[in-house]
Amino acid sequence: MTSIIALIIILLLFLLSIPAIIFLIAYLAARSRKKKQNLLLQEIGTPEYYAFVRYNRGNAQNEFFKIKAFQGSGIIYIEGSHIHFIDTLHQHPHIFPLQESILKWEDINIVNGLLKWFSVQDQEAKYYFNIESGMFIFNLDSSKPTTQSVFERLLQYQNEIR
Repeated sequence: MTSIIALIIILLLFLLSIPAIIFLIAYLAARSRKKKQNLLLQEIGTPEYYAFVRYNRGNAQNEFFKIKAFQGSGIIYIEGSHIHFIDTLHQHPHIFPLQESILKWEDINIVNGLLKWFSVQDQEAKYYFNIESGMFIFNLDSSKPTTQSVFERLLQYQNEIR
């Protein structure tokens, strides 16, 4: 009888530890993301406008079989008459001239986790962006921009340049 009670207690402790491990991983990921974002901000200084985003390049946006809905994270910002993008790993930075770039609202992409996206395209590349939101429980900042508001702001800058 005592061995059954001990087994039940061990089983309960194991089951209760699973959510604790998940929350710990989520917390550590949120901390890591914030650290990477702060490093990017230090690197670029104080731009006119910026937003932290997730991105896909080119055809990766519509691929059906992939591990994540996005290729990576980074920062998109305005400097002069250009939209700059730097990813956290510095693998795919790109500068889009505002006058020559096409900004397009892509809306919800079912393949990419029902997230809203917009694209920025020039003669060299096409990038898809959505807002870096992170895990909900660790990201309760209501002042954070939406994908739609970032897109509209970039359009506003483009209209001012043209």
